[in-house]
Amino acid sequence: MLKMLTLALSAFAATAAAQPMTCVPTRADTERLSRLEQAWRDGRADAIRGGAGPELRRLGPVADPRVDLNRPQPTPGRYQCRTIKLGAASEGMLPYIAYGWFRCQVTLTPGGDLIVRKTTGSQRPVGLVCPDSRRKARFVGVLELGDETRTPRYGADAERDLIGEVRRVGDDRWRIAFPWPAYESKLDILELRRTR
Repeated sequence: MLKMLTLALSAFAATAAAQPMTCVPTRADTERLSRLEQAWRDGRADAIRGGAGPELRRLGPVADPRVDLNRPQPTPGRYQCRTIKLGAASEGMLPYIAYGWFRCQVTLTPGGDLIVRKTTGSQRPVGLVCPDSRRKARFVGVLELGDETRTPRYGADAERDLIGEVRRVGDDRWRIAFPWPAYESKLDILELRRTR
């Protein structure tokens, strides 16, 4: 009896640890992504009013919503990545924050799925890069927090769900623009820079 209970618990733990990912966004995320242009406009305007115009110019194509290069899906490998927050989500929040560099990884699964995972830091996006067009792709995933070791299931908590637009912004450089995140800003940008 004890052996059967141990086996059952082991099987449950293995199933619980493997959280399926999907390219099918929730209705709320579909609506958020449909307002991406407004998030860019409002986030950039807040940042400029807050005095971050020179920083936005230094970011170049990373902070330019008009970037339109082909091959939007990042190649598998190791990356440096950082988060840039544009626009204050509420009163008292900063209109522009650029964090330092962390580590990210892009992996191709045996089934052909492309996964982006921020591997260091206290807020770590993880999700699928889903085909959309020749010039943009879609990120559908979740936000891991703190010292979590288990990735939350997409769709289980709207405040942890993420949707974003993936674009290539230069040689070995990409960005994911997350409109209307649950925390702090109007637009989060995850900048990805391939390391050799």
